[in-house]
Amino acid sequence: MQYRGEHKNRKNGNKALVICFAAAVILIVAGIVISRSIAANSGDRLAYKKSRSVFLKNVYVDGISLEGMTYPEAMEAVSQHVQEWQSSWALAVNCNGFTYATLNYAAAGIQVDYEQLDSLLQQAWSYGHTGGYEQYLADVAALENAPYQGYIGEKQTESSQVDYLLSVIRDSVYRAPQDAALRSFDPSVPQSPFTFQPSIDGQTIDIEKSKADILELAATGQSGSYDVEIVPLPASVTLASVQQQVSLLAESTTAIDKHSTDARNDNIALAFSRINGTVLQEGEKFSFNKLVGKRSTRNGFLIALGYLSGELIETVGGGVCQASTTIYAAALCAGMTISSRTPHSIPVSYISLGQDATVNDTKGHEIDLTFRNKTGSTVYITCGIEENAAGRLECVARFFGRALPDGAYAKVESVIDEVLEIPEDVYRKDKDAKYVTYTNQKYKASSGAEGYVVKTYLQQYKGSELTQSALVSTDTYKARPAIYYVGVTER
Repeated sequence: MQYRGEHKNRKNGNKALVICFAAAVILIVAGIVISRSIAANSGDRLAYKKSRSVFLKNVYVDGISLEGMTYPEAMEAVSQHVQEWQSSWALAVNCNGFTYATLNYAAAGIQVDYEQLDSLLQQAWSYGHTGGYEQYLADVAALENAPYQGYIGEKQTESSQVDYLLSVIRDSVYRAPQDAALRSFDPSVPQSPFTFQPSIDGQTIDIEKSKADILELAATGQSGSYDVEIVPLPASVTLASVQQQVSLLAESTTAIDKHSTDARNDNIALAFSRINGTVLQEGEKFSFNKLVGKRSTRNGFLIALGYLSGELIETVGGGVCQASTTIYAAALCAGMTISSRTPHSIPVSYISLGQDATVNDTKGHEIDLTFRNKTGSTVYITCGIEENAAGRLECVARFFGRALPDGAYAKVESVIDEVLEIPEDVYRKDKDAKYVTYTNQKYKASSGAEGYVVKTYLQQYKGSELTQSALVSTDTYKARPAIYYVGVTER
């Protein structure tokens, strides 16, 4: 049995024991915390001392961790990385199946900016190396949250090696273009008298484009090979343009009568031979009489039927007027400016009225066919006697020169404006008894014929469309009476 007082004292003693135990626990924990804090502080200071000569953790330049490296070690590591990068790109430059060179970044003028490299290392070094211990702790904490990442940029320098390489390639493949040209004019081939030097395209390379392509591959790090493209150099003058300068402007044909004698045909051929191959420069004058020369036996001409003063007679050079007429008809359609031309006094059988041109070299009675070339380009003439598909002989004249635009061409059209009545018959005394002898005899030397007033037009066409019609000439062919010879002797 306990007393109340004794119970009370025991209770108080237990309470004091609990308080003492709690205090002891607190002291032990506080001691541990203080001990750990002292240890941590001691460790941070040790790390701080070590960091004085090396880069901190979480510091990177160009992807390389610099943790624990000295500044020289970091410089060496990053420089080695840069060198590996510089040799990591290679591009073989080819042209026409030949490799001229293999480029690297340095050759392409792309180098590392070493000034920037040093700046990045200094910035990375600034973490933990500026300020005291407190700044160090702040830098460590900042790097834990956001690591430093510095990247080296590229520095574009002069790409002179690329320029030089491309200039070597250009000089190697360059070929100058050759313009087309008229090589020869051979009038002995009257239908196709020209031979040509065709145009030949040259070649080169586009240096600026190739350079831009190469630098683009370098910038994107695409190694491999690059083929420099050959660029054609077109000739300035094409074959088609030269051929346009000697196109067929006009062609005229007149049929040779089947009864035409060899002497007459020879006269025509000789006249043509003196004209065939004539080249008229811009502004130059053509003269039939000057080119053909004197119609004399000494000059090679023969006696044959020809028109003289409206009559068909035997004369030296007979038939030459058919040559001049054929030339005139072609000259009109070829755009020549006619200076002088005279029609026959009577119609001729080998061409339409209003389209003939007579000539005469008799002193005091000269008649010439002349014209000028005012087309703005050189004109070439071929002419001669040719055999057509039917085997018939015909006179042919061709004019060649600069083609008219849009395929234009010209035609000659003659229209009878007026018919002149046949005059009364004419009787002549045959005193020499050439045709008849006695007074009661008569001989019809020629039949009467109507006369004509003829208008001739030069018509311009584009395709089938008539674009222009201009009056060229108004010619009068006189009406002719019938001529009779009567004798003068009485029976």
